[in-house]
Amino acid sequence: MILRDCLRTALFGLTGLLAIPIANAAATQIGVIVPESWPDKAQAEEIRNGMLLALKTWPGQPAPTLVIKDSACDATKAAAAARALIDAKVDVVIGGWCMLGSVPKILRDAGVPFVSTNSERLASGSDTSLQFGVVPMNLADSIASKLRTDAGLRVTATSACWIDYEQKLSDKYDAALCPTLHVDSTRWNEIAPTYTAAYRKPFTIAAARGHAAMQVALATIKQLRAGSRPATVLRDVKEVNTVLGRVRYRDDAVPDDAMQLILSAHMPRLPAREAAVLDEVMKSKGCGCAKTGECPQSKTWSSMPFVVQCAKPK
Repeated sequence: MILRDCLRTALFGLTGLLAIPIANAAATQIGVIVPESWPDKAQAEEIRNGMLLALKTWPGQPAPTLVIKDSACDATKAAAAARALIDAKVDVVIGGWCMLGSVPKILRDAGVPFVSTNSERLASGSDTSLQFGVVPMNLADSIASKLRTDAGLRVTATSACWIDYEQKLSDKYDAALCPTLHVDSTRWNEIAPTYTAAYRKPFTIAAARGHAAMQVALATIKQLRAGSRPATVLRDVKEVNTVLGRVRYRDDAVPDDAMQLILSAHMPRLPAREAAVLDEVMKSKGCGCAKTGECPQSKTWSSMPFVVQCAKPK
């Protein structure tokens, strides 16, 4: 109990670093663009806590200073935050929790490494950017379009699930293509007890995203301290394994289960032709067969990088 309380005190004491003026900051700085004020303050706090836990438990001391800016999930504010972080001369930036906007380009043009937590692949390949997402948006759009045309479903590939990984389906849609969040259960079980001891809260996906992103940023700092150039440093850290798996580089192949098709609990009654198409999708991509790897092959659907979600959305 004493050890737990000491750990919790140390971690919360770290938040004092966030108030250090830039002029007195440590030799290395990590800039963070977080949607703190909107749309979910509690989730933003979990993201921050996850980052702080990764920072406090990092063996590569001295720890860098965090410079945190609020985006309010707004592209214009996020861009302004990115420019402010460049002016502050941070060494690496973490962002993209709920949008990308022009942030990747702004940081790329400034030569500042960028770790994106967004699930949409960056539009422009760059040696200065890494991310956890692997699905090109045009690919998701094309699959959704085919599902709309062939199966007669109201399908979205641009819903909020691309932003926060939440598996909630609007009444406006019959289905949604969402990114698959790959959690490393072994790492999760290692980190969760420490997080709960420190913050007296359960370890959540939001906290895991913060922890994973900070782990990559810290690996970047380590490489920079070793002499890597900012323009290419992320090539040296792409194999970092986090609680959300390894980060992805622009040349990585799209995994077979990169997306999940979430179906409404109240599916419409479809005409015979469309119903047959949906049946083919379910047989070739359904939960049960996807788990065993024994799905019947479909000329149309089998090669597409998605699976059908097992549990119904809430």
